[in-house]
Amino acid sequence: MKKNLVGLIAGLVLGVGATWFVLRHAAPAEPAKAEAAAPAEKPKENPLHLPAAKRTAAGIVLAKPSGASLAPEVSAYGRVLDPVPLIALVAEVETARASLAASEKEFARLEKLQAADANASAQAVEAAEAAMKRDRTALASARARLIANVGHPLADTADLGQMVAALEQGRALARIDALAGETVAVGAKTARVGLLGGGEMFDADVLGAAPTADPQVQGQGFLVLLRDHAVPGGAALRATLPGPGDAAKALVVPRSAVVYHQGSAWIYVLGEEDTFERKIVTLGRSVGDGVIIASGVEDNDQVVTTGAQQLLSAELQAGGAPDEP
Repeated sequence: MKKNLVGLIAGLVLGVGATWFVLRHAAPAEPAKAEAAAPAEKPKENPLHLPAAKRTAAGIVLAKPSGASLAPEVSAYGRVLDPVPLIALVAEVETARASLAASEKEFARLEKLQAADANASAQAVEAAEAAMKRDRTALASARARLIANVGHPLADTADLGQMVAALEQGRALARIDALAGETVAVGAKTARVGLLGGGEMFDADVLGAAPTADPQVQGQGFLVLLRDHAVPGGAALRATLPGPGDAAKALVVPRSAVVYHQGSAWIYVLGEEDTFERKIVTLGRSVGDGVIIASGVEDNDQVVTTGAQQLLSAELQAGGAPDEP
């Protein structure tokens, strides 16, 4: 009985040891086999690698930056003025001028009659002279108030009546002021004006220098007449005026070439092996339908002018969107 029990225990010990030995040597092979059986991970496709055929199919258009010769400009800010006081003052000046012309003629007529011993009393002549002086004073007063509002050169211009007619037709009168220390070109005749915060800029005629300085800006001020744009009175404006100096060369790209991400402006240019490269750029002022690139682009770069937003979206989806530097 004892011999059988000892044999059973020995058999169990040998069985456990053999099982442990087999499992120990078989375990490392199983992961290796599983690893060998797993398929290799496919390389991630670069969303910016687009051969010519793919670019055409995606509607991506390339173009080199265009060159432009740009005259210096000065930034200015202002507001649309209420035209009613000006129209009333001009009407008052014209009325006073007409009254003075009539009273001067009447005084001259009575004075001639009195000199010819005709039917013109001294009292009538004195009354006509007093009326003439009153009308002369009224005209001087109206002109002084007009000059205080628009300045002496504009008050004396022959186009003042045309300006009033334009205001009556809905054109807007505005005052714009350059920042302190900025110098506007002498004899500037035109300005570019737009609503503050808006994108559109339109032409305006510079009527003349403003008669008073703005207490806050303390720069050169001008009165301008906006062309063919009905802008409400009191609207805040931004503007550019011609500056002194010679024209400078600049590179311009269409607005559609510029994309924005995390507060920065970017463009895409075609690099080597049909792969696009994103470049951060510094923008200048708008020029027609384009925008000046102050830095970040070369004149021989092939810039994406149509499809830049499409490329940015592809990068975002692929997790490779540009970070703000």
